[in-house]
Amino acid sequence: MTEVRIPLLTRPLARLASHMTFQQQLSLVVAIGVLSMTLLSSLASAWQASRQVEDNLLKQSLQVASSLANQSQLALLSGAPDNAGDALAATLAFPDVLRIEIRNTSGKLLVARGLQNEGSPDWPAPPTLPQPAPHSAFVAAQDAHTWHLVAPVWTTRSASPFDVEPPPEEQLGHVVLSVSKATLSSTVTNIFLTNVVSSLVIALVFLGVLRWLADRLNRPLQALSKAMARAEQGAVQVRTTAQGPRDLQRMSHAFNRMLAALQERGEELQRHRDNLGDLVRERTEELKVEKERAEVASQAKTDFLTRMSHELRTPLNAIMGYAQILEMDRELTGRQRRIVQTMHESGDHLLKLIIDILDLSRIESGHTELHAASVQPRALADQLDNALRIKAAEKALTLLTHCDDQVPQAVLVDDQRLRQVLFNLLGNALKFTAHGTVRLDILCLSATPEGDAATLRFSVQDSGPGIRAEDQARVFEPFEQAGDARSRAQGTGLGLAISRQLVRLMGGELHLRSQEGQGCCFWFDLPLPTVAATPAPASVFAGVFASVTGYEGPRRLVLIADDVATNRHVLVELLRPLGFDTLEARDGAEAVQLHHQHHPDLVLMDLAMPVMDGLEATRQICAQTPAPAHAPQVIALTANASPAHRAQALQAGASAFLSKPFDRMELLSLIAQGLELTWRHDANPTPESPA
Repeated sequence: MTEVRIPLLTRPLARLASHMTFQQQLSLVVAIGVLSMTLLSSLASAWQASRQVEDNLLKQSLQVASSLANQSQLALLSGAPDNAGDALAATLAFPDVLRIEIRNTSGKLLVARGLQNEGSPDWPAPPTLPQPAPHSAFVAAQDAHTWHLVAPVWTTRSASPFDVEPPPEEQLGHVVLSVSKATLSSTVTNIFLTNVVSSLVIALVFLGVLRWLADRLNRPLQALSKAMARAEQGAVQVRTTAQGPRDLQRMSHAFNRMLAALQERGEELQRHRDNLGDLVRERTEELKVEKERAEVASQAKTDFLTRMSHELRTPLNAIMGYAQILEMDRELTGRQRRIVQTMHESGDHLLKLIIDILDLSRIESGHTELHAASVQPRALADQLDNALRIKAAEKALTLLTHCDDQVPQAVLVDDQRLRQVLFNLLGNALKFTAHGTVRLDILCLSATPEGDAATLRFSVQDSGPGIRAEDQARVFEPFEQAGDARSRAQGTGLGLAISRQLVRLMGGELHLRSQEGQGCCFWFDLPLPTVAATPAPASVFAGVFASVTGYEGPRRLVLIADDVATNRHVLVELLRPLGFDTLEARDGAEAVQLHHQHHPDLVLMDLAMPVMDGLEATRQICAQTPAPAHAPQVIALTANASPAHRAQALQAGASAFLSKPFDRMELLSLIAQGLELTWRHDANPTPESPA
């Protein structure tokens, strides 16, 4: 959308117009326009009339000067001023004639009459006639108040029978006539005032007519506007009178018909309400519920999936927990161990499906938040290589990871989400590639001159069967997989859909480049801020937990709080063989009581329990030990695995958070960190099932 920039000079006018009604703005604009046109037309008319008056007065004055010149021939021939006395008197009698001079050809003054005397500093010098001298009168000089006219005096040709040729004309002198412009000024002023007054009168009449027309248009509009406002407030019996022009009358009739229809429908609904009673109220309640359900549909779906996740995770926790316990049994036969490993792998696959569905739901509902942290791309590539190398070796595939030298040491990005996307892409590549190579490349496309930001490209390329052109757009849709039924691998088809949405949240776009039979390449670019590199934190799975048989030091007491007996039994079966003493609580209140009585070293706290939930129980347990140095170690162990539940548990005082179904190695790592344990290991560990 283009931004409209208002000039500084017009901003006050814009603010003033925003506080005026349409009628006021229209009246103001029309008044200014009419008055401006009136003034301009008056000035133009007065200027044109003044030019005409000036031309007429000047022509008249030139005729007077020419007439005086004809009557001055005898005075110049005889050199006697008295011969021109009558002509001078008659000429001075004309309006605005100020002074008359008669001079001979040498410029000598013969006679002068008028208000000023010759030699006055305000009087112009005797004019010098141009050569050859003209025969008609002309304007020799003028100022703001006076015209100075000159009329040459010539002898008159007269035919004589004694002359072979008529005698030539001879210049005898010239007449100087000074004429005042007072009549011109007064006439121009009168013309201007007359034009202005008449134009103003016409303008006022015109504005009055416009005001009357505006009022005639505005009254029905205001009445219609007020009626609409009352109708907006809920009144249905409002009617407006049809008045004004035909268009406004049609609008009034249409408005009245609309309100009549609304009123009729309202009365009809009222009749139905009166006649049907409970049925109408029930239907109204259903409509209300549907409206509220539509408004909170996204949140309701998320809450439903969260609850379903909790309900699915609870029995799955028992299945995977007992599977892990059975895997520790060294007396199992090879067949029994394969069965247990299959149970564990199937449970882990089901857990991943649940997590994928929840992730997709959160993304679609807009509840996914990114938490940026310092990430070292090279360390990330090494971790991915270590985590997936065994899976690649099982299929005899070559897994290559490469981080370009130009990649910054550390960038600011959501480590969990970036790792999830790369795990999905690499996992899909390993899943669909039967032989060859899977490669991860991290490249630096560009960086700012200051070095505070860079654009990184993450690409995953494989030598698998590739994806057909008609399937490439479909693979990013939820629950879709490319290829026919025989070539599709196990899964729901959510991985790429979730990955694309997560990449978009991080500011990039997931792309695919593939040809059937030649493998495929998924890649995306992320503009990321660079930060100073810090030492990478130690992995929570540091150590070999598969061979743990116990720990050094005195026996530790662990309180297990869970309302599901199966979950408590799984933890008891896991911890007691390692040398832990255990207590069991069926709800939060019992957990608080047992903690107060026995002071256990560690509490494994479920969050969703009857009587008192795990959050409140954690708060009370932490309150029983006010000294921070002796604060109890509480690990929240719950099937509610959302980030919000994690934040609530840590805020309540829990030292760690672990979602069900839990991984035995992850739980043992958290216990070792919380209690500062040193594990004892079996020299011949039982092999673990593949991750």
